[in-house]
Amino acid sequence: MSDTGFTPPPPPPPPPPSGGGGGALTPRGLGDILSTAFEVYKANAAKLIVIVAIVVIPLALLASLFANVVFDVETRTVEIGGQSVTTVVDTQGVFTSLIAAAIGAVIAFVMGFVLQAAVTRAAAQAVIGDPVDAEASYRYGFKRLGSVILVSLLVGLILLGGFILLIIPGLIFMVFLAVTIPALVVENKRGTDALGRSWNLVKGAFWHVLGTILVAGIIVSVVSAIISAIGGDNFLVSWIFTSIAQIITVPFSALVSVILYLDLRARQESLTADRLRSEIALGA
Repeated sequence: MSDTGFTPPPPPPPPPPSGGGGGALTPRGLGDILSTAFEVYKANAAKLIVIVAIVVIPLALLASLFANVVFDVETRTVEIGGQSVTTVVDTQGVFTSLIAAAIGAVIAFVMGFVLQAAVTRAAAQAVIGDPVDAEASYRYGFKRLGSVILVSLLVGLILLGGFILLIIPGLIFMVFLAVTIPALVVENKRGTDALGRSWNLVKGAFWHVLGTILVAGIIVSVVSAIISAIGGDNFLVSWIFTSIAQIITVPFSALVSVILYLDLRARQESLTADRLRSEIALGA
């Protein structure tokens, strides 16, 4: 308080990180994208983590069970000519294990894509300040499962081809197709239309997109490696910390991808929150 007895008013609150309301979304630099992703994550952490945990925990447990239990077939070690030789005793068990592994792989494959669609939709809602609904996000994920699988396979094949030819083409494709899934989820673009939409949005902003995905990738990799390393070699502890690492990092990756996609649209189309909100509603 000053000598005159006048107390200055408190500073105004900072603007919402999600760009809530219905106004135009502003373009963001690399630092702004990452800081906005952290702020939106912090504001919606519980709901985003639940969406990821619903899939990650059982899938991580399934993978650990296959590695440590299902494939732990009965063997016998005998001495032959002074050498220890290990043979499989139960060959039928091996066949059963392979079938179980195939079923588990299919389940993991499908649920992985459902998660990808669900968390991307939830991230888009969080960025504009709308409430995140885990149930609605998963309904959307199952509804768009075929499209997400097709688009993801197309992107995967293109990247594989690019990296087989030379590293540089693969890296270029990775950048130009970086916002394919957000384009599918938000605008309901299908198949090659989603790939084309990402390509057109990234044109003219290649280095901006490259820098964003590289820095975000480094952050995610470091955090994931630190958390996963805590688990050590113990089966149960390793499963717990590997799951925690994925549960923590997947929402952040999705948020960065969505915010980058919205940033590219804001730069080219003067995108508003109201328009984005209506696009998400139409695709639900």
